[in-house]
Amino acid sequence: MSYNTSRKPVIAVVGAGPGIGDAVARRFVAEGFFVVLLARNEEKLQTMVEGIDADYGKVAKYYVTDLRSEESIISSFRSIHADLGPVNVMVYNAGARRVNGRSILNTTTDEFESFTKVNLFGAFWSTKCVLPDMLAAGQGTILYTGATGSLRGAAGLSSFSPGKFGLRSLAQIVSRDYQAEGIHAAHIIIDGPVDGKLIGGVLRRRWEQNGDADKLKDIKSYLAQPTDLANIYWFVHTQPQSTWTQELDVRAQKESMLSKL
Repeated sequence: MSYNTSRKPVIAVVGAGPGIGDAVARRFVAEGFFVVLLARNEEKLQTMVEGIDADYGKVAKYYVTDLRSEESIISSFRSIHADLGPVNVMVYNAGARRVNGRSILNTTTDEFESFTKVNLFGAFWSTKCVLPDMLAAGQGTILYTGATGSLRGAAGLSSFSPGKFGLRSLAQIVSRDYQAEGIHAAHIIIDGPVDGKLIGGVLRRRWEQNGDADKLKDIKSYLAQPTDLANIYWFVHTQPQSTWTQELDVRAQKESMLSKL
């Protein structure tokens, strides 16, 4: 525990990126957590850790991890345990998808397998890594980031939606297996675009090209904000035992209720 000398509770954000992952990390750090970020892109991880440390002190560390590899995930969590102690909260935030969808016939086996490993297998492996310590402590929170594609298949989502469907099932199974033993597992469905570099960036550029000034002036009504989503994750984590949420769906005010159609 050479990096966590103050013995702060530890949150692991798996599939951390500059949008939701960074915002969730900062929200929990502000409440006294030490955060570890896991993803493949070391440059992005380093930038996030440097930013968090600059604002909050030395309370963040990253582990380069390939979420498509069970061995890589196990290695990272072993290092986390040795460096920081047991993980108290895990947020599985990874999501592999295409901006421009493809039909089943145009989807390669390699893409389908790779995306499903990120969207589902990585969550399974990560969950198995953190559960033993949580069960030993009699408490722990595991939050899975879902999407519209978790509930409803759509054209073009052939390599994305199947894994997200499975993630929803995994969250339910973890709840039914371990909720009575103090493990709060929840699936958070983000039903609509997030104001980030990927989908949010595409929509912003489209609105600029189309002259949709009203949407650009009222972004928060059309795009979910990472900092607001981070508050939802904190809310679910801090729910009292008598009212645990197993699944929660959120969307921007003027976003259609896509998951309900």
